[in-house]
Amino acid sequence: MGLVNTDAIVLRTYNLAEADRIAVCLTRSAGLVRAVARGARRMKSRFGAALEPFTLIRMAFYEKENRELVSISNAEILKSHFDLAAQLEASEVLAYMGELVSEFAPPHEANEKLFRMVVACVEALETSPGSTRLVSRYFEVWLLRLAGLFPDVRSCAECGRQLGESDPACLDVEVSPHCQKCSRGPATRLLPETQRTVMATQRLPPVDFAVTFKELSEQSEAQLAELTHRLIVRALERRPRTLVASPR
Repeated sequence: MGLVNTDAIVLRTYNLAEADRIAVCLTRSAGLVRAVARGARRMKSRFGAALEPFTLIRMAFYEKENRELVSISNAEILKSHFDLAAQLEASEVLAYMGELVSEFAPPHEANEKLFRMVVACVEALETSPGSTRLVSRYFEVWLLRLAGLFPDVRSCAECGRQLGESDPACLDVEVSPHCQKCSRGPATRLLPETQRTVMATQRLPPVDFAVTFKELSEQSEAQLAELTHRLIVRALERRPRTLVASPR
């Protein structure tokens, strides 16, 4: 049995037996873990509010070889996001993020970029309360990119030509990007604004992305949402249970 100390963000929790709780956490050094917190539901639990969803914590847990569940021995709050839970749209986005991270992140496989991306998106929701849709799109693009499922729309997959606003990517049925010259058969041509938005996710943190594209047209946001949702449904082979609505 080994003791692990790491930063973590709580994604979801479930009740277990009469007094315990299972917390699904994305950790910095151990990836996705499902952890048992003994006595967490008691009035005088040592965990207090540390296991509230999307609380950033410093946690210590014991793990056994070949055992999926680990056992939390201590959890200290580093940053809470209690106010977000009271905001309907933000709480829906958090639930959506929690579901997708739980589906896409392999158990016990550290992914520093994923951890930092999720933490940054939660902080962006808190900093910019009206940016839930933009943060959702940013999160989806990066989750898919880190899983190797998001197309690189910067160049044509066939001839290698650089793509941009003057020659946006044309995505075929396999969501492979092509320039107009190489594009054949049914294809979705990204709007210049959509192309610019996708490219910006690679250089901007989520809070800056939300500010920069706060005037993004509904047409471009809808096109981006259609693309990310299409790729997510293909990967999961179902629609997410907590799917965030596309733009109106």
